[in-house]
Amino acid sequence: MRDSGVAALEGVRVLDLTRYIPGPYCTMLLGDLGAEVVKVEEPPRGDPTRAATPAVGGESAVHAALNRNKRSVAVDIRNAEGVGIVRRLAARADVLIETFRPGALSGRGLGAEVLCQENPRLVYCSLTGYGGDGPLARRAGHDIDYIALGGLLGTTRDALGRPVLPTTQLADMTGGLLATIGILAALQARARTGRGQVVDVSLLEGVLSLMTVPAARLLAGGNLASELTGTHACYNVFRCRDGGYLAVGALEPKFWESLCRALGLPERIPRQWEAAGERQETIEAMARKFASRDRDDWVRELGPVEACVEPVLDLAEALEQPQARARGAVVERHSGGVALRTLDSPLRLRDTPVRVRREVPAFGEHTDAVLTEAGYGREEIAHWRAGGVIA
Repeated sequence: MRDSGVAALEGVRVLDLTRYIPGPYCTMLLGDLGAEVVKVEEPPRGDPTRAATPAVGGESAVHAALNRNKRSVAVDIRNAEGVGIVRRLAARADVLIETFRPGALSGRGLGAEVLCQENPRLVYCSLTGYGGDGPLARRAGHDIDYIALGGLLGTTRDALGRPVLPTTQLADMTGGLLATIGILAALQARARTGRGQVVDVSLLEGVLSLMTVPAARLLAGGNLASELTGTHACYNVFRCRDGGYLAVGALEPKFWESLCRALGLPERIPRQWEAAGERQETIEAMARKFASRDRDDWVRELGPVEACVEPVLDLAEALEQPQARARGAVVERHSGGVALRTLDSPLRLRDTPVRVRREVPAFGEHTDAVLTEAGYGREEIAHWRAGGVIA
């Protein structure tokens, strides 16, 4: 099929009252799919990620990576007039997404109970740390707290039993993905019913969802799976002579057999799933073998072998690997006239492909245009700017 020239979410208006990572990631994905995203930022500085390091030509690389395909409107929603502006924008929107603590926007007249009454077709998504209710609903938190309470941190430990912190924000990114899914589902339901609804996404529950398989085993009366925690040689990480590492994922017997034969260890084939007191010998035998050569030597030798063995790459290597280059994972974008290298959208739609229709907006760049589209006149806009309601 050919590119239809029409974006998947063309005509969908999204009002974005989010900041930092989870919400902006969600709205960027919606924007990538063709939605018209208006990002509401509070004066005087806007989204705090605008100040995140490093800066390239004065533009934050982090902010740029999360905010393409959006327009920026600077409105002070702590001000009654600013609230009125956002309510009018919400009345024209298909989707509103916010990341305030539960009840915070209701106190300003921007809660779902008000906005969904004024616009019954509105899909109102609240993306919060702990969800809209429960004993922790209004509690502050960050990614480390959500992965701790979600059991992920406690089940990811090093050889000394210490929890290992991930490099990326797992809860934040997962929450952004789940919010995107929830919004798309609500839009699909609206196409049938004509009515919007509230989407309640919790970062903690997003982490719990990542634990679906181990939780299923535990809830069924079993123990946490040991085969995926480095207790067997067939699913483990091994150090090579040069200090590099290889990840071995030879879970299926056919892969394990291929690996053992390629390493010259055929006697280990029947010993894939040894009991706790015996498995260490096989782990040590494979560790000695991998330690005899450099990582990339093993990559070249084992590359043609179907044994599910790959090098452990640092991020710089991961971004430059042949597969990432072949798929165009890293692209050059522009923010404030500055060229920045960043990750491209992971979404690949053949007939309605993702496009960058708007580069990353400057703070408040589209305030006048968006308010004019909403029906406000020049005098009103000038009055609000003079009073600090907009920027």
